[in-house]
Amino acid sequence: MSLMNLNKAAETETQPVFIVRDMPFYPHYVTPHKWVGAGHWKDREEYTTTQMNDMRARLTTMQLWARSWTNEVKGWKAL
Repeated sequence: MSLMNLNKAAETETQPVFIVRDMPFYPHYVTPHKWVGAGHWKDREEYTTTQMNDMRARLTTMQLWARSWTNEVKGWKAL
């Protein structure tokens, strides 16, 4: 009988991330086209994909847990 390795790192994949004022905004885990900054949910900045485009935020990628909706963000896979 083998034991499960509870210390195994969670699997990640390449995901899009916007950079605004040198701060990363990560894709919301559940809500499509919502990007969240760091901090407590009551205090953090949140933007839509359209707002990110309007602010000319820089698009980059990071290794994150998979989000089901990020394939809808145009152009990031070319990064």
